Amino acid sequence: MSANEGNGHEGLGAGPKGLTIIDAVISLCLIGVLFLVVVPRYQRLTDEARETALKAELTNIRTTVKLFRLLNGRHPESLRELTEKNILMPADKESFSGSILDDRYLLPNAVDAEGNITDAFGSRYVYDPGNGTVRSGTSGYENW
Repeated sequence: MSANEGNGHEGLGAGPKGLTIIDAVISLCLIGVLFLVVVPRYQRLTDEARETALKAELTNIRTTVKLFRLLNGRHPESLRELTEKNILMPADKESFSGSILDDRYLLPNAVDAEGNITDAFGSRYVYDPGNGTVRSGTSGYENW
């Protein structure tokens, strides 16, 4: 009979099956460190993606406002007018009798409950119909 026989232990260091409290604490610490590293990086990437989308949307809306002014001789009364009114660009009558473009001036990515266009951060765009300027309503991005 060996020294460990009869005392309930199968071998040195072998304990009850399952995690001990120390194993659980170490696992929780590792998971916590992963969250401390991953979550801020994820938030930073999310903000960078929203900023990129905001730049693209502002460029698109500003270009659409200029096109509206060229075709109508005035700035739109609101950004909502761009989403409701169709742009009609007739084709050359000699070769084609229809229009080459018959669609909305602007198809927004997102709108609020009242139908106003919102930016990538969920704020309404601020539009001045007097001079046709458009800016974000999100704090920190007003001057973009």
